[in-house]
Amino acid sequence: MKNENEKKSITKSIKMSSLQEQQIKELAEKKNMNFSEYMLDCALHNNQGITPHMAVKMQEIVNIVKDIADSLDERDYIRREELRQKAYDFEGLCTSLTPQEKYNKLENNIGLFVEVQLRKVNRIG
Repeated sequence: MKNENEKKSITKSIKMSSLQEQQIKELAEKKNMNFSEYMLDCALHNNQGITPHMAVKMQEIVNIVKDIADSLDERDYIRREELRQKAYDFEGLCTSLTPQEKYNKLENNIGLFVEVQLRKVNRIG
């Protein structure tokens, strides 16, 4: 709980580059805060990190969405692929891929496009 009247008697110093200082000052100004207020606010309230537990839960959601996409009728191909793409995009936010994993993912996506084109050709011809 924030207490505006609480006496602030402890001073700590941190090392940073002048660029980092400037970036923090700009972010503080955007929130109408001074440097110290902003640093305290970030340290106490803005932990943006994803915990392992959150990552597991997000992966579970992605897997469910992929299962739903796979269960859609083949005639609803566009909707199915849109849902798959949203799941992959979200999954990309949660995990960092190695260059090899990115290549494998690209290779798999190219395979999907080739498969669609072959189906269209077979339906027309």
